[in-house]
Amino acid sequence: MQPDDMAVSDFTVNQSVVVYPTYGYPSADGRRWVVEVHGCVFEKVPDNLPRWILLRLLARLMDATPDDLQTEIFQERILGFTVYKHRNKQIVVQIGERRYRLTERSAKNGQFRGRVELNRDEVEPLIETTPAGTFLPFQVVVDADDDRAFPARIRLLEHAGLSIISDIDDTVKHTDVATRKSMLANTFLREFSTVPGITELFKTWEEQGAAFHYVTSSPWQLYSPLSELFLTEGLPGGTFHMKSIRFRDPSVLRLFIARRWGKRKAIKHILQTFPSRKFVLVGDSGEKDPETYGLIARKFPEQVERIYIRDLSGKNSHPARYSRAFNGLPKRLWQVFREPSEIGDRGLSAADLPQISRRFA
Repeated sequence: MQPDDMAVSDFTVNQSVVVYPTYGYPSADGRRWVVEVHGCVFEKVPDNLPRWILLRLLARLMDATPDDLQTEIFQERILGFTVYKHRNKQIVVQIGERRYRLTERSAKNGQFRGRVELNRDEVEPLIETTPAGTFLPFQVVVDADDDRAFPARIRLLEHAGLSIISDIDDTVKHTDVATRKSMLANTFLREFSTVPGITELFKTWEEQGAAFHYVTSSPWQLYSPLSELFLTEGLPGGTFHMKSIRFRDPSVLRLFIARRWGKRKAIKHILQTFPSRKFVLVGDSGEKDPETYGLIARKFPEQVERIYIRDLSGKNSHPARYSRAFNGLPKRLWQVFREPSEIGDRGLSAADLPQISRRFA
């Protein structure tokens, strides 16, 4: 992709953009950085019939009162589902002093993706090194008459290293995916709350140099409130890999029904992008994380170092399920826990991998 220093993005002052956190990685010959850009172009719109229908459906499913639908929390959480997503928008990003026009325009869901390749010597003076990792700052370029700024940054990851791939719902934050009414209320009406001890666990791993990739069945429309939770709670930042849905989907419940192939595909893509990195997989028993992680570990045995599954109790939580999910894998590779404090060995480079908790043996 050649620089185009006169280019600007073509969205208007009434339209806005959210940029999602992504990563950059070395090219095959190691001479360049390949950086990925991902975001969404949207516009807030006044109340309309689709919004009215969605609100009434949610209210009925959650037993919410009219006052519940007027709270600041609800208005914030519902926003991503009711904005108008703009397709066919040209996106231009500026990295350093150079501008790059992304090859593909925004899709029907307003999302845009693109890759830019940069020589390492171009990137070196721009790099920001922090305790949380190495980052490349950039911004989405808008018209000169638009005084808004859309700064962002890309996490730069070498091929070798340690990464954590983690679910979010019921692994990092309380969602109660197994119970429809509670799941929707936790998502749209209540303050987000994290699983006690998970922030400390993840920060311990971050201090050891681990990068984080959050792969979840939650839809992209919830990225902004989730990112606010991460910032408020001090959770390590990372790349986000979420579910794409449209309001036209016939049931609001599909917002959280996991499509296993989608989550599995995202995880495989990360491992294939970084074939020399080691990975720790963290999830819960509420959906299909044990089965998905077991399959990934069998397919990528040289890369998956550990698997941690938070047990949520209930009918899907029993030793036979975990034995089937992790069939053929060393028992030292995986651990089932209920509280993060049960994970005693938190050293990612330790030779001895975790043993299954006695209560699940």
